[in-house]
Amino acid sequence: MLKLKQAFKDGQTLVGTWLNAASPSQVETIGYAGFDFVVLDTEHSAYDIAGCENLVRAADAARLPCLVRVADDNPTSVSKVLEYGAQGVVVPHVGSRAEAEEAVRKAHYPPVGVRGAAPSIRAAHYGQTPWPDYLARAREETMVVLQIEGHEGIQNLDAIMAVAGVDVLFVGPFDLSTVLGISGQLDHPLLLDTVGEIVQRARANRIAVGIWMPTPEQAGPWIERGVQLITVASNDLIFMEGCRAFASRVKAQISGRA
Repeated sequence: MLKLKQAFKDGQTLVGTWLNAASPSQVETIGYAGFDFVVLDTEHSAYDIAGCENLVRAADAARLPCLVRVADDNPTSVSKVLEYGAQGVVVPHVGSRAEAEEAVRKAHYPPVGVRGAAPSIRAAHYGQTPWPDYLARAREETMVVLQIEGHEGIQNLDAIMAVAGVDVLFVGPFDLSTVLGISGQLDHPLLLDTVGEIVQRARANRIAVGIWMPTPEQAGPWIERGVQLITVASNDLIFMEGCRAFASRVKAQISGRA
């Protein structure tokens, strides 16, 4: 299975989508369809942290790397999704260096962090993986993705990027466009240039940058500016588009016979 953290270090650009439905079959479908990764979303979906375990299993079955967005940086939530086997955690609404440091601490074992140790977890194959081997793997592969979504996060960007252990800064395009006075204009040159500058500053700190776009066509300009973690739409939006297209094609045949 692709290791996301190493892929970003190697400069790869990866494309994923978000999962809003508590459906293992849709996770597998996302993997078989050719996406590079999926983000399981416990902040804006009907399922919670406990519901992620079988979703992670489905991702493993499809050889699909997954990240989990937690609703907050609760240490239990962060540790559980990593214990299930997710490659990383996405923490929303990070606005300060202190919040970034806490996110890193909760995602990693001592001495870097404060994550509690349990050798029987799923990520360690229920104790079959020697604990020192699992610790080494967790240290090398665990990703911390911080969402920069508001004024405070933008203002404190340099301080946040200076925190060791931050792997990806995920820029909220709607929030950033609002900060810039061009709310919702996702193709505005000012937004594109600002994100391009963030990418350059992040690279200087060996940090990748991520973003969300509603359609595939809107992803191109961000790829050109060096955004490496591209998320497009969500399973709900993709399913809706497919349903509308299929219904339209069938109804076109009916109207053509009238």
